[in-house]
Amino acid sequence: MAKSSASRSEDVKTPLAIASFAQNLFEAREDKWGNKSYQVTLLFKKGTDLSALENAAMEAATAQWGEKAKNLIKEKIIKSPFLDGDGKQGKDGDGNPKPGFAGHTFIRCKSGADYKPKVFDKRRNPIMDKDGCPSGSQVYAVVNAFTWENEEQGKGMTFGVSLVQVVKAAEGDEVLGGGGGPSADKFFETIEDDGDAGSKPKDAGGLFS
Repeated sequence: MAKSSASRSEDVKTPLAIASFAQNLFEAREDKWGNKSYQVTLLFKKGTDLSALENAAMEAATAQWGEKAKNLIKEKIIKSPFLDGDGKQGKDGDGNPKPGFAGHTFIRCKSGADYKPKVFDKRRNPIMDKDGCPSGSQVYAVVNAFTWENEEQGKGMTFGVSLVQVVKAAEGDEVLGGGGGPSADKFFETIEDDGDAGSKPKDAGGLFS
């Protein structure tokens, strides 16, 4: 009989990842059941060695479901925390690819509302707001695998996240989901202060009509 409480692995450091939905590291998100948690999705290029994360997941699964856990994972009775960015998990509700997910394996990480993850820059200085870690940033994270089981979703595993270190903050086109906006350097020139602010714009050729 499965344990009623979740089992948790030891903490492990991830390989270099791309952070998606990184704003939820700083602002707790509420799910449909009313539970709040801090979250981030970590994207790993396919081919990255994820053995440390796989071992953590197996550690938690075995602690929860015993030696049968391996077969339950193979038979997909236990839902894997490793998701395919080229599969349906990498698409939004309309079936469109999520920005940056193609060609990656990803994990969804969360931490309870009372356990806000600590985020640091590469010099280990604290980052206090989402501007310091926009989606698309390159990061390392300290995570742990934990199990869950409920009537609606069955059995599965998820990763908790406690620490994140930003190696390179995303800028411009690197920001996932368009959060960075277009580059002013790319589109604008310096304008001398002698133009007519009320001048008629150039014809857009009926583009918006």
